[in-house]
Amino acid sequence: MKKQYKISVAVITYNQQDTIGQTLDSILMQQGDFDLEVVIGEDCSTDTTYAICEKYARQWNDEMSRTKVLNGPHALNDGPGKRIVKLLPNTHNLGIMANFARVMLACKGDYVGICAGDDYWCDNNKLQKQLDYFILHQDIGVVSTAGYKLMVKSNKLVPNAVAPINPIHDGNVKPFYFSADYKGGVYAMPLTLLIRRALLKHIDFEEFIRRGFPVEDYPMQAILSQYTRWGHITDLCVVYRVYKESTTFIELDNPKYLQYHKGLMNVRRYLNGLFPNDACFSETQLQEYEFYKEFLLYLHQFDYAKAKLLIANVQDTIANSSKVCLARRYTSSKLHFILFHFYKEYSYHKDIKKRT
Repeated sequence: MKKQYKISVAVITYNQQDTIGQTLDSILMQQGDFDLEVVIGEDCSTDTTYAICEKYARQWNDEMSRTKVLNGPHALNDGPGKRIVKLLPNTHNLGIMANFARVMLACKGDYVGICAGDDYWCDNNKLQKQLDYFILHQDIGVVSTAGYKLMVKSNKLVPNAVAPINPIHDGNVKPFYFSADYKGGVYAMPLTLLIRRALLKHIDFEEFIRRGFPVEDYPMQAILSQYTRWGHITDLCVVYRVYKESTTFIELDNPKYLQYHKGLMNVRRYLNGLFPNDACFSETQLQEYEFYKEFLLYLHQFDYAKAKLLIANVQDTIANSSKVCLARRYTSSKLHFILFHFYKEYSYHKDIKKRT
């Protein structure tokens, strides 16, 4: 007898009343031979996002309402499998990490997909294509797809602009995360992924929360890369919206800028502890990264005194490192500091413009 697979899709959303409907429609319109559950973590929005999610949950769990949706003028193609929407209870704002963790833990399918409430899928066969890939490749644990970036400000769709831009052909993603060449970021954008749920036993989401990680996708993907090979589908299946706010944590004016970057280094320390044989960044390197991010903040703020004080109090372990020596050179005089400030500001604003 042919197995009927069940796929869960985790949706996290907060204050996304203008986009959450399109997100949910794009998931529920998925066609294929599988049962589908959409698990929504709505994080106490201050707009109408919760009411919209509640409407979807009601329509897709009440048989009479569900039938009306399926047969209406804008009918969603139900396919041969069941379709349900589960809206998790919300009593207070949890934050991205805790909300993501509870949604992932609530997913009970054989496979788990992810889509944020401001992104959407543009191929109604995305999940079936990924499921077919899994069936043909039993050694694969994660499958990504290609996709578009939607530059919201210009309303421009950019194809093949969503990671993985350069898929790893042999499926061994581990070197992406565990090598001295790691430059940051994630191998694949979460909305492109479908994951065998059995592999999620390796992810301690509660520990992510306890440690206050600023991101969920980086540590999750890095850990998964240790346990399985990854596949990729070249079809353009997803759309990732890019706003100016999408660069929030690389923006030096954000009050959580330093907290974010120190959080990333704590993720690395956690990964070093989990996989000591693959630790590729020493504690000295992590300290140097944190130092330089703080120096760049004071440079951006044009605060010569704080920059000098940071260098004067630098830890002995990194006192002669390349980044500290660079900072020391450009604070050797106020003129050097001013010139370096304007150079870095030009580069910084150019990078922000390119990203948005």
